[in-house]
Amino acid sequence: MRHAAAVLILLAVSAGAARAQLPNLPTFGPSWTDVSYPKIYYSNRDGFALGLYYAQIKQLGYDDWDAPPPYASKVSLDFFFGTSGSKQINLEWRAPKLADGWRFVTQLQWVRRGRENYFGIGNDAPYDEANVTDQNPDYYRSNNRRAFAYGEVQRRIIGPLRVLVGFNVEEWHIDTLPGESQLSLDRQAGLDPTIGVPTADMSARVGLVLDTRNDEVAPRKGVLLEAILRGADSTIAGDLSYTEFVLSAQGYLPIGPKLVIAGRVAGQTMDGSPRLGNYYHFERSGGAFNAFGGAWSHRGLWRFRFLDSSKLVGNFDVRYDLLAQPSLYRLTLLGFLDAGRVFPTGDFRLTTEDLKVGGGLGLMAQFFRAAIVGVTVGAGPDKSLLALFYTAWTY
Repeated sequence: MRHAAAVLILLAVSAGAARAQLPNLPTFGPSWTDVSYPKIYYSNRDGFALGLYYAQIKQLGYDDWDAPPPYASKVSLDFFFGTSGSKQINLEWRAPKLADGWRFVTQLQWVRRGRENYFGIGNDAPYDEANVTDQNPDYYRSNNRRAFAYGEVQRRIIGPLRVLVGFNVEEWHIDTLPGESQLSLDRQAGLDPTIGVPTADMSARVGLVLDTRNDEVAPRKGVLLEAILRGADSTIAGDLSYTEFVLSAQGYLPIGPKLVIAGRVAGQTMDGSPRLGNYYHFERSGGAFNAFGGAWSHRGLWRFRFLDSSKLVGNFDVRYDLLAQPSLYRLTLLGFLDAGRVFPTGDFRLTTEDLKVGGGLGLMAQFFRAAIVGVTVGAGPDKSLLALFYTAWTY
């Protein structure tokens, strides 16, 4: 339960941070407001970390105050640095309702994870706790650095159907830490030629999005269907050539005023020559999420527990409101079941074979339209009990 202690600290600090709003700064205009707070937390990966979040938010108008997006536009700066050597700076602009029928996302980020999880490549990557010792505590860790620029434009075609186009420009460097590790063994075995080598990845994507959710932050009814095609060609730019296709469906069904059943099934297949840096993320509109393992894909597995180019993810939630005052606050009890697996390049298939299955319970709190904090406790195939902290719903 090492993770649980970190989560309890996070919850306490987050509650304090909500009250510790920094002095107001001049806003972009009369319809904008600013939000800012310090971040202080502890995790096994980052150690003790200190940071700051600051945002300028353009509120929705009177006529669309209950529209699915929580705001018209937001510009944010988010950074932290930790005692483990981890640090991150993220500058982002999101405009889901700034112009009628259009949505925009732009993101610039530089991040270093001095102690990122790495358990090996493949759906059968083993974990042996005997490999982690006081003399070699980082056997299942790596030193990851990544800088990227992300852009996306969506345009409504008709009703809830939108088309998207976007790009990714990034460079990653995934390297070993001192001492023997799973990554150093895989490097010696020549498992991936980009281990320890800075690698440029430049890609473009197109897709279709069908979105009928009543709320994009905490949906209670509707569906979100996505089909996205992404490609990279080293003869044009970057070091890699690959094709990625993502198909996902998530839905929300209210049963009475307090109970919501939610589910998600998503598949990602890659062909060509993707490399290790591609394995950490699962493409979706608005920005990729981390997979496979962790808060955004499998809540009973450690972050990035299983890595490979193609992935299958399934989630099932039962969400029951213990307390609710719509548009003011909501306290929700969560029961969940997660499953999925990874595949090598070109080998994706719909199957129930060798799925990693786990489940658990959680508690999520929502304040006003967009402020969410929560915690889950889940168990998975590694026979561990994993506590995770959240500032958004998994899906």
